[in-house]
Amino acid sequence: MTKLVYVVLILLIAVSCHTEQTTPVDIDIVLHIKDDNHTTPLNVAIENRSHSASDFLWTFEGGEPTTSRQKNPGTVIFTTPGEHVITLEAWNDGNKEVKKYIVRVDSAVTAGFKAEVETNNYAPACYNITNLTKGGSKFLWTFEGGEPAAYEGKNPPVIVYKNPGKYNVNLIVSNGSATFEAAQQITVDQSLDASFQIIPSFEDLDDYEAPMRATFDVKLKGVESILWQCIGATITNPTSEDASIYFPTAGKYIVNLIVSNGKENRTVSQEIIVNPNTNLRTHKDIKFGINTAQNFIAPYYSTKLRRSFSATQINFDNGEFIDLVFWGLNTKFSYNKFVSPDALSSLSLTDIPNAKPTKFINRQEVGTIFLTPDQFNSMTDDRILKNISISTINYGDEHFTNNALPRVILFETADGRKGAILVKKMVEAGKTNSYIIADIKIQKND
Repeated sequence: MTKLVYVVLILLIAVSCHTEQTTPVDIDIVLHIKDDNHTTPLNVAIENRSHSASDFLWTFEGGEPTTSRQKNPGTVIFTTPGEHVITLEAWNDGNKEVKKYIVRVDSAVTAGFKAEVETNNYAPACYNITNLTKGGSKFLWTFEGGEPAAYEGKNPPVIVYKNPGKYNVNLIVSNGSATFEAAQQITVDQSLDASFQIIPSFEDLDDYEAPMRATFDVKLKGVESILWQCIGATITNPTSEDASIYFPTAGKYIVNLIVSNGKENRTVSQEIIVNPNTNLRTHKDIKFGINTAQNFIAPYYSTKLRRSFSATQINFDNGEFIDLVFWGLNTKFSYNKFVSPDALSSLSLTDIPNAKPTKFINRQEVGTIFLTPDQFNSMTDDRILKNISISTINYGDEHFTNNALPRVILFETADGRKGAILVKKMVEAGKTNSYIIADIKIQKND
């Protein structure tokens, strides 16, 4: 009996000593995530601070590796977005603990979008935004100059730009732990605007008389197509900026330019008054130099080109258009005449290439035809000139002096236009600067 009690006491003491030596397991781990950025692939560095455990079993749901028995398993990589559970079982001979930790993995993000204009980019312009972003959970848009100016959400509405200019579109995408950006610049062109001026042809610029031809000086902004219209006139190339117009008779015309940018149309108009055809053109205050001044003050004149030429300016391109030539003998104007452009070889004047003949009556006094200076000044059409028959055979090679000014000289060009020259003044200023001043009236014969 005594021995049995002794054995029981020994066992009780042993159990008591074993119980006192068992230490509870304390699990404590720290998960290190750089910059708290949970974007996949997520690298989680695990620091094990647990106490009193001798064995460990890690389970990494969705991680690589999936398990570990190391006290410090190192870094675990998670690639699948979502919440993943890290489980640690830790124990010693007398105690076991289990703890679970949740790891959030955010999706990878590729931010991008496409901005496409409706119809065209003339103001007001509408742009559709297509979100091309991969990943992300939150979207913040800003539209510089647009309406709306900002939007939160994956797919923004149509953006309206009322004014022309260059504008930035910005997108900020968040996946919960990091932000990503994308940007584009769009251009909104000038809204529809147009204006024009009617430019008469050179032949009609001085009098706007029918029949009149004209072109257009056009200024366009934001225009895709144009159309010219004018009742009573004929328009060549009516859908082109290079159109021309023909007004056949006198009257008031309204020229319309209809422009479109594909979204709206606009019509701008100009009124023009075409005068009745007098078939008479007036050239005022034309200088003709004497023969010794021909290189300085032009003795040659073109009624078609409406300009004077000195001897040094004559060439093959303009020679055929010169129809009036003055020959003054000296600074005293004692012997003067207008001569045919094709008959200069015997005179001290430069020959004209491609010259055409012109008939002159320098002294009406020697014949039966007479046009007075008063009649000249009162002419507003060509009725008087129509009835004059000009022939150098009848009157010969006349000349005039410095007496009896003003004086009228009659002529007829090679193309059949009749005219008159009113010599108003003779200016004595030396051999290189003496000249006469004259007005010219001539038929247009359009």
